[in-house]
Amino acid sequence: DRQIAEAASPEEYIRLKAQESTARELVSQLKADKITSERRHQELDRVITKTRQELATYTETNISLKNDRHIIDSIAKVKATLEVFKVKLTLKKINKLENEVTECFRYLLHKSELVQRVTIDSSTFALTLHDREGKLLPKNRLSAGEKQLLAIALLWGLARVSGRQLPIAIDTPLGRLDSSHRTNLIERYFPAASQQVILLSTDTEVAETEVTNLRERGAITREYTLEHNSSEQRTQVRSGYFW
Repeated sequence: DRQIAEAASPEEYIRLKAQESTARELVSQLKADKITSERRHQELDRVITKTRQELATYTETNISLKNDRHIIDSIAKVKATLEVFKVKLTLKKINKLENEVTECFRYLLHKSELVQRVTIDSSTFALTLHDREGKLLPKNRLSAGEKQLLAIALLWGLARVSGRQLPIAIDTPLGRLDSSHRTNLIERYFPAASQQVILLSTDTEVAETEVTNLRERGAITREYTLEHNSSEQRTQVRSGYFW
């Protein structure tokens, strides 16, 4: 009787039962919301992972595009720089060639005071001669032999500027030259032109005196004579020169 007297009223039990039912429904709803939230979280996590991957790819692509754009923008600058470099290098090489040709030409000339300097145009590469006063010296004032020496000096200067020991073959090397220029060419050019110099000459052009001079200087390594037989229509090679 005492416990029944102390117990709550039936209405209170009904209210508590209703609260319990409401709480259970709320728990069920919260569990459902939790499952939905977890699924949403997983979905968002996948989206974030995919976005990060795309962002990484975009960054690499963007960097690559920026590099390509930088290269494209730099091409014009590099081209302009190379043009300037080409011009300056050409002028430097031409200036060096001018000095070498001038030195070689004056070294070979019998009248070394005739030409003071040889200049070369950087555009047309035409040769211009100047006298001691710096005035233009027309090429028609040169004799045929002096013009030949100028051509030889140009080839000699090119070989010296290149820095390479290129073989040189000269046909009729002493044609059109007087005795003084012939001597200069034999004593100064042939022994120093290159490590290998081939002279194709006749017996009247490089005569016994010239051959003896070259032999005494140790400038000749091999001597050959080409003898043509018209009846057999063939040319025979034998060792030794005419003398």
